[in-house]
Amino acid sequence: MAPRHLVIFGGGISGLTTAFYSAKSLPKSTRITLVEKSHRLGGWIRSLPIANSNIAVEAGPRTFRAVSAPYSLVRLIEDLNLQSYIIATPLGAPASHMRYIYLENEQEPGMPGELALVPPTPLHLPFTPHFRWMARDFIGEFWKQPNTPENYDDESIDSIISRRFSPEIARQLVSAVIHGIYAADSRELSVKSTLPILTHAEREGKGHITAGIWPALVKRKQMQMVKREQEGDGAARRTTALDNLMANSSTFSFIGGLEMIPRTLEARLSEMGNVEVLRGNGVASVEKENGDFNIKLEDDSTLTASHVISTLPLPTLHNIMSSSSAYKTTPLPQLLTNPHASVQVLNLVFPPSPTPLHPPGFGFLVPRPRNGYPSSAIAPGQTPPLLQNVIGTAFDSSIDAAHDHKTQPTIMTMMMGGPFPLFQPSSSSSSSTTSSEASTTSQQLSPSDLNTVLRTLAFYLGAEQPLPEPTFHVLHTHRNCIPTYKPGSSRILYEMKRTVREGAWGPRFKIIGPGAGHGVGLADNISLARRVALGRDDD
Repeated sequence: MAPRHLVIFGGGISGLTTAFYSAKSLPKSTRITLVEKSHRLGGWIRSLPIANSNIAVEAGPRTFRAVSAPYSLVRLIEDLNLQSYIIATPLGAPASHMRYIYLENEQEPGMPGELALVPPTPLHLPFTPHFRWMARDFIGEFWKQPNTPENYDDESIDSIISRRFSPEIARQLVSAVIHGIYAADSRELSVKSTLPILTHAEREGKGHITAGIWPALVKRKQMQMVKREQEGDGAARRTTALDNLMANSSTFSFIGGLEMIPRTLEARLSEMGNVEVLRGNGVASVEKENGDFNIKLEDDSTLTASHVISTLPLPTLHNIMSSSSAYKTTPLPQLLTNPHASVQVLNLVFPPSPTPLHPPGFGFLVPRPRNGYPSSAIAPGQTPPLLQNVIGTAFDSSIDAAHDHKTQPTIMTMMMGGPFPLFQPSSSSSSSTTSSEASTTSQQLSPSDLNTVLRTLAFYLGAEQPLPEPTFHVLHTHRNCIPTYKPGSSRILYEMKRTVREGAWGPRFKIIGPGAGHGVGLADNISLARRVALGRDDD
């Protein structure tokens, strides 16, 4: 039976996608209400267009991966008619295959290190000067005795890499990659929840990852094909120009930025007669009575829903659910299982320059320091002061392969925080926004703080000359924005979903928000939201 009234918690990309596809698939008689705490929709996605550039600065996520783009993402772009707005990075462009890791200067601590080009695959290790030494550990894993723990359930990413390869590979290479994806300490992150291909490879290789990686990849590809068919619309789908573009690109964004997607979804929802969007009025509580859900909003108004889909972060949902009688009958402590990382994003726009301000490529990442994470963002006693909480920096201008540094601005984005301490700027102009999904403060830096940032960036880039004064900059502090899946999370979250389905909340209450175990990427969220809206999710 179709829902009488579907209420969706949260107006981020998951909530908007859920509302859009629910409205397309459900009968016109079904009432759909999206509830968003903020006056703005889109959650973490926020784009700021820059004059004389196709590239926008992004306060949150910056690009989508193209080659591995799921069907649901491709279909959403087609359904919104956004193909002509895509800016894609071709596979042959430097930004598609040139990524760097910053290596500390261990001979002269405090002096600049260097940006080392990361090999695209382990097969390239012997031909990469800075990482050639790792080839021995990768090859040696094939002959290393199996050492999978007894009664194996899960472990950290750092643990499995250290166990099968070496602690130095885990620190210098893998920790940096994890910083860029999850803004987390790889020693605290579940391999089963975030990189399950490693556990599958170890199982397929009877204890050897190198022996089992190919069979594991083949099986994953087969599963992806099945999933793509499940996400499809029944009929055979011809290959489109967008499919070809995705197959020949590494990453992509849109003219005007990623916010093109939530803004277009917002416009489409406003045209749908059975959809109502309530902004600036978050969910305060939810009770289940007589089979329906009584939802109280922050302004004390109420909604009665036959079905609920929550796209809220799990801790936020816990605050809403925990006072209800249904929660007392069916408690969900799993909502608080995993912590969330806080991240700072500093957008820097530099004027056109006769020489490039950064090396060609996508950007660089910083590994976990050999002596552990520092306790303060600024190195104590260092003159002039430098930041020591940098996760990495993206060379945003490089997304556009046609970018010309001589005539167009150069855009870079520094990322800070995560397992490192947050930067605490001195007093400056700031504004803050709080939504169902996001709690963000945006601010301009004081001249002294901006000088510290520029010196730090020049230090990492190995620049011989000071960087020019940016024409625009803004620091965004996102609190508790990325879930950190701890070892054991997949089992705990599976149990949570089973408890919801079989307990007092019932199968008409769905939880698909950040931290629910479906990945952290935008494409993951869009795929899940579309599947749930179309009734193709097996929960």
